[in-house]
Amino acid sequence: MGPWSYWISRKLVYRSGPMKRFAVLLLAAVAAASCSSPNKQPPTFAWDKAASFASIKTFAWYDGPPFQYPGGFSIVDGKFVDQHIRGDVEAELARKGYRKAETGTPDFYVTYITSPGGIVDHDKWGSYNWWSQEIYVATDYYKEGLLALDVRDASKKVIWRGIISRIVGRNPEEVAATIEHSIQTLLEKFPPAP
Repeated sequence: MGPWSYWISRKLVYRSGPMKRFAVLLLAAVAAASCSSPNKQPPTFAWDKAASFASIKTFAWYDGPPFQYPGGFSIVDGKFVDQHIRGDVEAELARKGYRKAETGTPDFYVTYITSPGGIVDHDKWGSYNWWSQEIYVATDYYKEGLLALDVRDASKKVIWRGIISRIVGRNPEEVAATIEHSIQTLLEKFPPAP
């Protein structure tokens, strides 16, 4: 809100009856709620309650079906997304004490699924229409992406899944930071508490 909005809202409240005051307060509440970020949706988790996570120590990547190489979008390509997801997952699992199995059968497999979501918000700014048709100078798009991280047991059955949805960045650095933070957020809850 600008510096005049306080004065205008105060003037409306003082010069109006209770119903108009209620309407102004309701309008302010709706405006505040609409400004809340869609980026704050909590991640969701699911796991097999019968699975034992106590004895797992080594992991490997599972690239079998239904794995699909991520598609790129206008900011970065699929290779960029894949490299950052794999690198961040490996770093976070190593930080938690898990080791990547180079040979043999690992204790668990990791795979992921990405889905570029739609446009979350579309801002138009710099519009002009003085005695003419409206002209937009620039627009601003916020795209949302979904990341699902799966952990599979040695028999390749899914035993844990974390899903997070976030607004992707506007440049490669922001996209990489969003991926890293999303992986950390998801793996905070792995392994699940018994």
